[in-house]
Amino acid sequence: MFTYRLAVESDREIWIKLNREFMAEEIQDADLWNNTGETDDEQFGNTFKKARAYDDMIRLMLFEADSQVIGFANLLIIFSVWSHGKALIIDDLYITKENRGKGFGRSALAYIEEYARQLGCKRLQFQSELTNPDAMEFYKAVGYTPADMKFYVKYL
Repeated sequence: MFTYRLAVESDREIWIKLNREFMAEEIQDADLWNNTGETDDEQFGNTFKKARAYDDMIRLMLFEADSQVIGFANLLIIFSVWSHGKALIIDDLYITKENRGKGFGRSALAYIEEYARQLGCKRLQFQSELTNPDAMEFYKAVGYTPADMKFYVKYL
């Protein structure tokens, strides 16, 4: 059975483990994510704690299959003038490699879409790196349309 739930304090270690796996797959260029390669568990743990403290705008969602956590989504709630209301941003979505191709990604997106509706969001949005062609094909296959935009970032 595939389910989702919001992360609680006792999920700290599994959230760190999954985020590390995700970053190891995603980071192609060390400068892209302001990554020095020295992110330790304490820093990840602090990030987890801070994110959970902002529960009015940040949601850490975990996905489970047969009572085992197999993925996560880091979500951000914003007010969008473009959609005239709340929008949900998928900052990260990850399903472990060994659980891909089993329909869990589709189910995870369906849960996120329903969750966004429950929150009253009028729009769901995310980015997918050009270095991740599998993700781009997946999102198109489940009905998302890519929009040509540039993502600009400056770390302060």
